[in-house]
Amino acid sequence: MKNAIVVQAMRELDIDQVLKLWNEIFGESFLESSVTKEELEIYLKKNPDASSVACTDDGKIIGALLCGNDGIRGFIYHIAIYEQYRVNEIKKRLLDRSLSKLKEVGIKTGFIFTENNNHDMDVAFNSIGWVVIPNEINLGN
Repeated sequence: MKNAIVVQAMRELDIDQVLKLWNEIFGESFLESSVTKEELEIYLKKNPDASSVACTDDGKIIGALLCGNDGIRGFIYHIAIYEQYRVNEIKKRLLDRSLSKLKEVGIKTGFIFTENNNHDMDVAFNSIGWVVIPNEINLGN
């Protein structure tokens, strides 16, 4: 099918495109304080198959989220989708895929981290049964 969006596991070879997406969506200062390429490579090795990307049929990454667990709880971070693709249900497909991967390894509870004052994300998470806690804790550098 032409123009199909495929949602799949984030791989190491996706990292450059994912960082570019996050940089464009969240801004350079957000990424500088958040995750480096090397940290992301380590994270993907520790949490294989949990993080997700959405790709066009030509391989361009148009959405991504970072997902993992500590053995007890799951964590989802940095959900981003290029604006022109947000009309599709890509966010839900990314979340569904990663949440199912957490369930496969026995994770029953978790946290999803979003930017403050992001009403659209709050509504999306409330619609799938998550409770939004509107506080931010920064442990510093």
